[in-house]
Amino acid sequence: MFGKNIIHIRPGPIAEIRQILNPLSVFQLFISDDMLNRIVLYTNQQINKANKNYKVAKQTFSDTDLIELKALLEIYILAAVMKDNHLSSTLMFDTSYCGTRYRATMSKSRFDFLTACLRFDDKETRVERRNVTVFAPISEIWEEFIEVCKTKYKPSSYVTIDEQLVGFRGHCPFRMYIPNKPAKYGLKLVLLCDVSTKYLINACPYLGKSTNTNGRPLANHFVELLTVPIYGTNRNVTMDNWFTSVPLADKLISKPYLMTIVGTIRKNKPHIPPTLVENDKNRKVGTSLFVYTSESTLVSYKPKSNKIVTLLSTMHTSSGTTNKNTNKPEIIQTYNATKGAVDTFDQMCQNMCANRKTKRRPICIFYNMINMACINSYVIYSHNGISYGGKPMTRQMYMLELHKNLTEAHQSRRLQTVPNINIYLKISINDFLGKEIEIKESRRGQTKGNGMKRKEK
Repeated sequence: MFGKNIIHIRPGPIAEIRQILNPLSVFQLFISDDMLNRIVLYTNQQINKANKNYKVAKQTFSDTDLIELKALLEIYILAAVMKDNHLSSTLMFDTSYCGTRYRATMSKSRFDFLTACLRFDDKETRVERRNVTVFAPISEIWEEFIEVCKTKYKPSSYVTIDEQLVGFRGHCPFRMYIPNKPAKYGLKLVLLCDVSTKYLINACPYLGKSTNTNGRPLANHFVELLTVPIYGTNRNVTMDNWFTSVPLADKLISKPYLMTIVGTIRKNKPHIPPTLVENDKNRKVGTSLFVYTSESTLVSYKPKSNKIVTLLSTMHTSSGTTNKNTNKPEIIQTYNATKGAVDTFDQMCQNMCANRKTKRRPICIFYNMINMACINSYVIYSHNGISYGGKPMTRQMYMLELHKNLTEAHQSRRLQTVPNINIYLKISINDFLGKEIEIKESRRGQTKGNGMKRKEK
């Protein structure tokens, strides 16, 4: 039998990633230029198809490029920071409500058109790929993003598996209804997060009946699939009662998995003795009952007079308690300390959320990918900043810095290539770019005075 969780693992980015201090460079690890170039290609295919419906060619309906797509990404990020993602585009681009930053990047009509045409795969081959997975419209981009998450960061000794519900009300064969979630209806993702930093290590969508489990129970399928990056590392996986079972615990502790688990377990599981789950009225509140095997420990704890909590652990081999005030078993204390990584990650996604109302599930997933990329990149940025003795920005300021870096090139190009740009919009763009501007105001074709000079540093 191997040693259980005897190695303390310090979390952090891997190899050369530890030297990156620029927010944009860290973010582009997850949403790379190569990924965006492919989105540009697929989006332009849709734009060319959509242009056939318009009798007059306009700049609004022209092809896009990498610089403009980054600016579009910036609008989603800025809306997340400013809590404007729930607003319609009409309100977002109304300067009397939301200022001029959105309009300084692009027009409302261009924003709406690009969002409607945004595509993430080749539509001509989609039918063939749908036979493999119903996630085909965004699977290529999604898998590349998750691969980066798995390979660029080393998690700590404790990780958590739980579900995230991405709010979505459109048509979808695998849309879920979970009444205890804030969104209630949406797309279910199963996530593996680091307990120490809340970094997203791995994720997998739940695809309903089309999920290929290779004959395994659904919960076992997700656990074994998500923990592939940490096989053989003696880490502990914390999970709730939807995932936990005795056969899974016995499987994970053996080769090639070599992982322990701590998790609540449902009372109707066949491997639990009835005496552990029956609410004996004569049993005192705060007492615990234990059952041991050679590899695992099962505990039944009574926190209230009408409640029994049952947990399974392959990490603990004794009934020792460390909290004298509550007399809670060490298993429960470990579970309470490590169970919230995915919930916290989901809360961070909702706190600064790029998701917008849509009926298209691929773009709903893409919005959530932006949220995930912002959190993961911030974790790496903060770690690197502290390692070099600096004080990292807050997550809000970090995302605002991303907004500036992503949009500078597009705003500068807009000034140079749009000859009849509105003078007040021109002033706003130069203000955001921190440039000096000299303009002349004219009225009815005549110059007023010697002109007006505006300086911004």
